[in-house]
Amino acid sequence: MKKYFLFVIGTILFLGCSAKKEYLLFQDVNKTTKQPQKPIKKSTTKYIYEYKILPGDRLSITVFNHPELSTDNKTDLSGINVFPDGTINLPLVGNVKVAGLTEEQATKKLEKLYSEYLKHPYIKLEVLTKKVYVLGEVKQPGVVQISGNYTTLIEAISQRGGFNDMARRNNILIISGGLNNPQIRQIDLTKISSLNYKNLVLKPNDIVYVQPMNMKPLDVQIQGVSPIVSFVNSILSTFVNVKILSQ
Repeated sequence: MKKYFLFVIGTILFLGCSAKKEYLLFQDVNKTTKQPQKPIKKSTTKYIYEYKILPGDRLSITVFNHPELSTDNKTDLSGINVFPDGTINLPLVGNVKVAGLTEEQATKKLEKLYSEYLKHPYIKLEVLTKKVYVLGEVKQPGVVQISGNYTTLIEAISQRGGFNDMARRNNILIISGGLNNPQIRQIDLTKISSLNYKNLVLKPNDIVYVQPMNMKPLDVQIQGVSPIVSFVNSILSTFVNVKILSQ
């Protein structure tokens, strides 16, 4: 009976200790004193970002009522490729510089050019290759396609199956700006105060790296960004065309 009692007590203590190791997605609590939380002010500022076309992008171009002038968008290899000099080659109008333009600006430029040959041309242009890369401790590391101008960290991680059991949720790295000029920010998803919409926005070609719990936090300011870039560069080969990212 005594052994059974000790076994029960030991089990309860073990479960109590294990419960403390669980990580919550939003864990922004004061562990010492309970204080009334201040009401969260909703931001009235709308985040606006428009993607600009890059060399190497693939574009879907539809000229309504003129299928012979439109790109075929029925397969994965659809669209037309933007040449290294930033131009595309189209029927009637020839070479057109589109790199550096937003989708709306490129659409208006094409409509103006086609108006010399067509009456009131209506064109729809879309970049097919907008994506972000989610790596590290998620269930399905890989590429997340973006249909608009941007997505968010929460949406991207959700599309890759969410975190796995080893994910370090309080120190997620987001690398922007390409590998030539990386800009790195660290996000703590265990704090509600970190969930600022602008901070969570992912632009096309951003890289998200979810670190494992048994890995020491990376001090970007002290160690510099070179080790991180080298690490990401070494594991991107299956997901990324490094040449396009570096442009």
